[in-house]
Amino acid sequence: MKSNQDDLVSVIIPFFNEKIYFLECIQSVFGQSYKNLEIIIINDGSDPEYVEFLNNLEQEIPGKIFVYHKENGGVGSARNFGIQKANGEYISFIDADDIWLPNKIEHQINVIKKKKINFIHGSYLVLDENLKLQGKFIPKDVNYENLLKSCDIGLSTVLISKNLAKEFPFPKISTKEDYVCWLKISKKLDYLYCDKEVVSYYRKKKNSLSSKSITKILNAFKVYNIYEGFGILKSIYYTFRLSLYYLSKENLIRNKNLYPITFNYVIDFKKLNFENSFIFVALNMASLSYMNLLYDNYKNVLFWIDGVCAKFIIKNFIKTAGRKIIDKIILPEKIQNVYLFGNKSDKQINYIEEKLNRKIELIELPYFKNLYETSKFNFNLKNNSLVLINIATPKQEIIAKNLFKFNFTKNVFIFCLGGGIAMASGEEEVVPEKIEKLNLEWLWRLKTDTFFRLKRLLRTSSVFMFKKVTGYFNKINFKELI
Repeated sequence: MKSNQDDLVSVIIPFFNEKIYFLECIQSVFGQSYKNLEIIIINDGSDPEYVEFLNNLEQEIPGKIFVYHKENGGVGSARNFGIQKANGEYISFIDADDIWLPNKIEHQINVIKKKKINFIHGSYLVLDENLKLQGKFIPKDVNYENLLKSCDIGLSTVLISKNLAKEFPFPKISTKEDYVCWLKISKKLDYLYCDKEVVSYYRKKKNSLSSKSITKILNAFKVYNIYEGFGILKSIYYTFRLSLYYLSKENLIRNKNLYPITFNYVIDFKKLNFENSFIFVALNMASLSYMNLLYDNYKNVLFWIDGVCAKFIIKNFIKTAGRKIIDKIILPEKIQNVYLFGNKSDKQINYIEEKLNRKIELIELPYFKNLYETSKFNFNLKNNSLVLINIATPKQEIIAKNLFKFNFTKNVFIFCLGGGIAMASGEEEVVPEKIEKLNLEWLWRLKTDTFFRLKRLLRTSSVFMFKKVTGYFNKINFKELI
């Protein structure tokens, strides 16, 4: 369902010395399918270097980003400041280290209009600092009594009418400020509506204020004792109960809500349908070890079977080496744009152009030091594009995820081929057929870059074995695409 996008939505982002994750946050706001937005960034007393950074950002996109500077007063006061500056009919909040899914605003505006409500919140995925998906939270509609037991509203999932936001400002408290606000609003409304759609990623950082248990407990007590006016004993009881609900919620997030997850795999390559975007990945020890990097896109991920470890997971094990994939691709006429992401190689480009009968656009990737640095990369693809990536797992999967996320309105088909193109083009020596049939290519590859490959092999094999022994793969279903 498309929105008419008539209503201006004000996006409020409190900012305090957050440079590591902020660009990803702001990109997720700019990547919204709903375009009638104003972005209000409240600099809450950051260091001088960030003042210049934010001012430059505002000048780069005038009329869209509005930066305001104030003395440090906490995220609650920053949001209140932003609410007063907002011109939109609706307000949405996002913390500077969180991420929105591309249809967050459009989806919620449609629901608000259809149901004639003025407050909505939704489900969210939890990431750690290394981009690994830790879990999924699926909240429910809540009233005041429900909310007293557990704060089940993710702030970065909220969309609220401006009038309601102005009526109930955030209090000055180091954490739980949003909890106090939702409790106040829930006294006015019969319930706070929840839509089950996942609309946001919440980044759980070890050193964040909200992760400090003692601070959280003390502020929870303040919520009940000071802001709700409960007596000391009642506040202690409610704080204890809130802690128990928190532990239960963590169990749901990590162990219940995500599973089971079903991935599709392909044996007959004629079944590949180039109508709906997908990410195509080899099912082998490396991808199985980093499987949780693909959770958030599981509906759009396809595997082909490549690697002996898949034998322990898939019953009808029929292997296809990565170097043979391009031979099996039958591109529809509509897909004229083909990209190669990775290392520059004339041999690879010539090989792909000959096989696919398309001109190749090379996008040379820099060396990424770690997974987080990899996650910052994105690129604007043309519609109806085939993307081939020739770097190693798991960095190629992270690149694929980013390309998929930032080009969600287009048809894009992303193949994570690693070293397969290099072998197919003759740039690297091909694994002998006898070695491949014995599933010993991993051993054969150790003859070059031995130390590096051995270290990577030991790391991924250890992760795979641990997951296999602990029953991790029992929570994941693999279904053949037929």
